[in-house]
Amino acid sequence: MYYEAINCATKTYPFLIKHENVKYIPHFHEETEIVYVIDGSVCATIESSSFVLNKGDICIFTPELIHNLYSYMPSKTFVMKLFPAINLKNLRLYNNVVTPTDESYDLLLQNINCIMAEDKEKAIGYELSVNICAEKILLTIIRNMKYIILEKSEQVKFENKGDFLNSVTSFLEQHYAEEFILEDAAKHLNYTKSYFCHHFKRITGVTFWKYYTIFRLEKSIQMMKKHPDKLYTEIAGASGFRNIRSFNQAFKEYHNCTPREYMKKYYSNHQP
Repeated sequence: MYYEAINCATKTYPFLIKHENVKYIPHFHEETEIVYVIDGSVCATIESSSFVLNKGDICIFTPELIHNLYSYMPSKTFVMKLFPAINLKNLRLYNNVVTPTDESYDLLLQNINCIMAEDKEKAIGYELSVNICAEKILLTIIRNMKYIILEKSEQVKFENKGDFLNSVTSFLEQHYAEEFILEDAAKHLNYTKSYFCHHFKRITGVTFWKYYTIFRLEKSIQMMKKHPDKLYTEIAGASGFRNIRSFNQAFKEYHNCTPREYMKKYYSNHQP
């Protein structure tokens, strides 16, 4: 879990990316996220519920909803994050997955395909076309899909959970490049070590240490994007890994490729 600070949409244009074998740890963000499975299948989790997205499925994550995506087999996905005109923060869908047999599927897929084509070709006015399609997706959600608006008490529970996650993120933002023990993280939130571990796993579905490793990998990606000429040994040290070997091992374990291959595939960065 973490508040995702990379791969962000702007108020004027969505963040769009095609993934091969996507792997996102539990995280949350302000944008609405749309995931379209082009090929293969992807495991997804929302809060503590897990399910499988198959080829052709469309999944919708509303703002600040804790979720993840993980491919165990080869897959291709299109991920879109956008700031819609209407904030869906307190909206909860009865079913986050839209399959080809659902009534709203054709409308959603038509606009997703339009966005992918426009963003690829980048013809004159493509930004306007992408944003129009994005708003049509929002309109389809609020007109054609079943949902509830959270009661105030449920909003408070959700905000309390968000406060916990933000506190963990705040601690790691300060200390991710340092050595620390689990008691340090627990103390930051005024919890015992055992309660902190249990509460963290219950909310996110992963252990704190697994999350911490992947948090550092996300930080390394931010650094590589911002400083494309920096050596990977420097990136490894700055993101909290003891040496380049442990950095590469962790990167391959999570992303199934080296840091250099990852940046070339997704960001076309030339690295030293």
